[in-house]
Amino acid sequence: MRRYIGYREFVQRDQRSLVGTALLLTGSHEQAIRLVLRSFHTVALSWPPPVWENPTTHAQIALYRRFLQRPSAAGATALVRLPARQRLLVVACLHDGRTRAEMAAVLGVPEETVRTEIAEAVETLTKGDEKRLVARMATAAGEASVPDLSALCVRTLKRRRVRGVLLTVAAALVPVALIVAFTVLQRGEVLNSALGGRGGVEAIEGHEPVRAIATPTPAPSPTGSPADTGASPGTTPSKAASPKAAPPGTTASPAPWRAPRTSSVIRYAVPARCPGEGTPARDGDVVCAGWTLRLAPGASANAAPGDCEGGSCESTVSVPDAAQRLAHGDGKRPRLDPAISRDGRRIAYLSAAERRYVAHDLGSGVKRYLSPVLVPADTEKGTLVRVSPDGRHFTVVLGERRLRTDFTTGALTSVPATRELPADRATPWLSERYGTWAGSPNGRYAAAVGGGKAVHRDARGPLGLHVIDTAARRVLRRLPLPEAGRPAEGAVVSWLNGREVVVRMSAADGDEPLGLFRVNAVTGRAHRLAGLPADAALVLGAATAL
Repeated sequence: MRRYIGYREFVQRDQRSLVGTALLLTGSHEQAIRLVLRSFHTVALSWPPPVWENPTTHAQIALYRRFLQRPSAAGATALVRLPARQRLLVVACLHDGRTRAEMAAVLGVPEETVRTEIAEAVETLTKGDEKRLVARMATAAGEASVPDLSALCVRTLKRRRVRGVLLTVAAALVPVALIVAFTVLQRGEVLNSALGGRGGVEAIEGHEPVRAIATPTPAPSPTGSPADTGASPGTTPSKAASPKAAPPGTTASPAPWRAPRTSSVIRYAVPARCPGEGTPARDGDVVCAGWTLRLAPGASANAAPGDCEGGSCESTVSVPDAAQRLAHGDGKRPRLDPAISRDGRRIAYLSAAERRYVAHDLGSGVKRYLSPVLVPADTEKGTLVRVSPDGRHFTVVLGERRLRTDFTTGALTSVPATRELPADRATPWLSERYGTWAGSPNGRYAAAVGGGKAVHRDARGPLGLHVIDTAARRVLRRLPLPEAGRPAEGAVVSWLNGREVVVRMSAADGDEPLGLFRVNAVTGRAHRLAGLPADAALVLGAATAL
């Protein structure tokens, strides 16, 4: 029952208020307790609740809907004589504190209808005196006799768990029983046929034996294709339908990506080409989506053929719904990079199709949701996703909120500000001084190219790679940039691991790319990275594949 940790305390905390609400609706203690138990059971079905969901609100909404499904009125008070919906609106809005807009959404009616029915009920019950009606309901709800329902709720969950185990066992045994029965029946038919054949030979010896007559084959159609199938050879008619085309003048929205199950690892990801500015977008809208993954070694089911050279085979896979840029009110459209685990087997990104962060595991095909559906306020102060060095935990940053998901268990927790990584706390300081920088996997260090035309005067000086202690906010090492054979400038791409930084070099007199280099942040030794696109923004994956 580890899944239901905290459920007993939730029941003990909210049972009195819910029984009071149910008593006002039904007028009977017995019916009120039965209604509350069903509401608690509804909450337990999705326990533990997500971080963004209030279980008390969930229980209240479940109670309202249960009451409307089977309304009852056992008392003789003026309140219970009201129609069921009007009674519910009065109790929910004037006693529980629900807003008119919330109840309109729950009931699926206009907000004006909710206001009208509440006003009519107040006029009927207290001649328009709303405060007196609120006081009466509070007094009636406070008189409710509330037993401890936590033990009963937990006992119900245990019975449900046992019933689920029994149903699972039964579901597993039914196919086995069918296979055994089919095998036994087949053996019986073969045995009976053999015995009957042997008896027939002895009984009617001398008669002509029974001959096997071949099944007639249908004549081929005049065109040489299978007749009456409606599909080409080798295809199944039910799968021959083509996808629907988008209406003229519009662009079809990308569908949620389904990760191929493959043993390949992600070497790197590059963004797809974005269209022009187009029509103005609202804040928080995805204005560009699409990333291309480079897999190595081996080929996946969706790989492009003909990429094998020199004994190694690489493939490309498109992720069309991975968001690339978001619209902001200031006109800026910052790029959203996916997060790829260091082993290259997991990737996380903001899905343009589902408007929430998702993560995929290529080896198992498992998909996890990392956040609720986003609203413009979530991305107003910036958003990103990153992955832990071991590839198990994904953290989504939504302004000042941080949601951490354990990919193995699917558990989602909110990270308090006191547990932020040092690089997160130093983000404003780093951005002001360097503009472009990258944090190490453990968040203790950052790397940026300083000197030359640095953003802040404190970071200016000889051009070089700065390794920064993010907690102390000071430069630990100033390393020379890799030799590119000509005057060049550099920019940090990302950390390859805990000791090496990837730097992109370009010509100082233009934007001509000169290559990517891996630089040891301790010794300063640099090596050129071959086979990577130096002229495109990219997100690195498996270091072993580089």
